[in-house]
Amino acid sequence: MSTQVKSFSELSEAEWPLAGGKGGTLARLYQDGYPVPDGFVILPAAFSGEELSSEGWDQVQDHLARTRNGTREIPFAVRSSALSEDSAQASFAGEFETVLEVRSDAMVFEAIRTVHRSRMSERVRAYSEAKGMDEAHDVAVVVQRQVRADISGILFTADPVTGSHMQMSGNFIFGLGDQLVSGEVEPYTFTLSRPKGVYEGPHELQPVSYTHLRAHETTSLISYAVFCLKRGGGGGGGGGGGG
Repeated sequence: MSTQVKSFSELSEAEWPLAGGKGGTLARLYQDGYPVPDGFVILPAAFSGEELSSEGWDQVQDHLARTRNGTREIPFAVRSSALSEDSAQASFAGEFETVLEVRSDAMVFEAIRTVHRSRMSERVRAYSEAKGMDEAHDVAVVVQRQVRADISGILFTADPVTGSHMQMSGNFIFGLGDQLVSGEVEPYTFTLSRPKGVYEGPHELQPVSYTHLRAHETTSLISYAVFCLKRGGGGGGGGGGGG
């Protein structure tokens, strides 16, 4: 039996490209010890056309049981991780579907279908055309424990306009991050300057430790990290309702 579903801890470096931009990055951060909520990635090989294979679903149920660890009321976020998503050519931010507050196995199954089928949506087609990309997208699906976030946001690890690595900039909102990604609300803006992480922005985010907003950096690309924070707790990568 082939392995079509991999936990963040199991996904090997060679498999990161098969997990898409989001899935591969979450696994890498999880394995590096960042406070990423637990989860797993359903690889494109688990799908036959638009449907999840029976073998893939069996493996999903096994991972759900392991992630719940005996607790049935854990909410999950089911998220897209297209192989072309979060790439140097295009981000696809907010283009694919995300389903939040998913609890039962039946809800997870339907959420996986919704997220995977969103690759055929009109907005994905239009975005792909605008970027000069093939409209057919291989999509992995991330299933991750959902964080009850007080603050959710996105952090660019290089200035998105100048490309400078001396200043990181970002946006945040209160609560889950789905409204930030969809553009439904006006976000707050902040910056962190290197090398000491000097903060400029609204005071609500200022007490957060600089280490909680660290992100994987690259010397050749502008990368970004989605974060979610709980007061009195640590930071987290993803799982807070982002795209």
